[in-house]
Amino acid sequence: MPRLYAFAFKSLQILTLLFFVMTLIYSLQFLITEPKYDHPYFLIVALIVVLIGIIFMSIIVNRFFTQTQFIIFICLLAFTLRLAWVLTVQTNVVQDFAQMYNGAVDAANNNFSFADKAYFTTWVYQLGFTMYQAGVIKLFGEGVLAIKLLNILYCTGITYFIYRIATHLFNEFSGRVATLIFATYIPNIMMTSVLTNQHLATFLFYAGFYLLVKKGISHSYAWIFVSILIAFGDIMRPIGIVILLALILFLLITHIIGDQQLNKKMVVSKLIGMIGIYYIVHFIFSYTLIATGVTQYPLSSRDPYWKFVVGFNTETTGGFSFPDHKLVFQYPIGEERFEIEKQLIKERTADKGQLLLLFKDKFKVMWGDYDASIYWGLEGHPQPELSKLLWTLEKLCYVSICIFACIASIKTIKEQRNKTLLFFSLLILGYVGVHFFIEIQSRYRYFIIPTFMIIQGYGVYLITQYIKERFQRKEIH
Repeated sequence: MPRLYAFAFKSLQILTLLFFVMTLIYSLQFLITEPKYDHPYFLIVALIVVLIGIIFMSIIVNRFFTQTQFIIFICLLAFTLRLAWVLTVQTNVVQDFAQMYNGAVDAANNNFSFADKAYFTTWVYQLGFTMYQAGVIKLFGEGVLAIKLLNILYCTGITYFIYRIATHLFNEFSGRVATLIFATYIPNIMMTSVLTNQHLATFLFYAGFYLLVKKGISHSYAWIFVSILIAFGDIMRPIGIVILLALILFLLITHIIGDQQLNKKMVVSKLIGMIGIYYIVHFIFSYTLIATGVTQYPLSSRDPYWKFVVGFNTETTGGFSFPDHKLVFQYPIGEERFEIEKQLIKERTADKGQLLLLFKDKFKVMWGDYDASIYWGLEGHPQPELSKLLWTLEKLCYVSICIFACIASIKTIKEQRNKTLLFFSLLILGYVGVHFFIEIQSRYRYFIIPTFMIIQGYGVYLITQYIKERFQRKEIH
């Protein structure tokens, strides 16, 4: 194993461990200092119960199901829980979700005037998901139920991909645990009733990741489909650049620096090909919309500074700011608006000490706070007691995930064998890094949560192996 590769692998795994440790600390801090129930001892006992429950259920699902039985069981479980939620709670369609849905209704009726509104001429990339919804409405008629049912299918698909990826990276036991926790993860269940682009995008991204993990870069044509899936995922939700960077670094570290057996020219040529296909898919989709008269702009953000303006706002800890919105959006897209935004960014990043404090606070809120998915899932149906219960259960589960992920990360640092795991570590670190600079919301965790599940599944496996060994030693003595 080349020294440079070993150094890079170990460094990235240590950074991943540090991320999970800090996330665990901040999550516990929110749970204790801002509890939904004013009973700290109850919360400690509840956390212990959740931890034991996860270990117990992991043993059950691994002992009493064949592989086929488990796949059927977990897909039915994921689907049924989400279907029950969607049919029970009629979540209101508001804000950005309403803009895209209303635009989709117009598009389904061949009325594309909505694309001239400021929302779509500024955030042109939102047309990708809007046109997808328009296609669904065209097929099934106006109404949100069909879109929500498809959301359920995508989440069930993500559940399946988590199982397959975790099993490939670690083992069958880890795969079953990872997917079981995700299938019952409250924020994901509740978000299925929200018309967000996160469901379809994440499904496409993880379908691509599974193909990459299963076939690898050396496969003759799998890399083409990986690129296409990531490109379409990015068209739905524009975070593909983070994935591309993680993929480039992963291939460079593992196959250019680390692997002495694969042909390096082949790796580089396929990497260039993947990037090329990614942008070709974007170009085709973007200019199809232009050619058909839907919009006159390419699929992108025409205000590249706005996310940074908000992201560097200390008053909102990097969250949305109404004063900023009022100030900036009084000007049309153009140099005058850009100059104001650049001036705001310059002022907010001038004090480096304050900037570092902002980064710390943003990390704490983004990765440690209660998941806002519960707020969005109950939009229009305020139920304080139910919200308190769901937020507490979410936080207890999230803390448990962080604990098991820390255990898994410690082990992977020592092993240094799982090369493919490096891609998911880069994915985490890249996604975390980006949110130091741009607007944050805790619901933006959605995309990376499946990766958390994959890693924590191995942590649960290690704990069960430790318990098993202890019992065996006692029996011998």
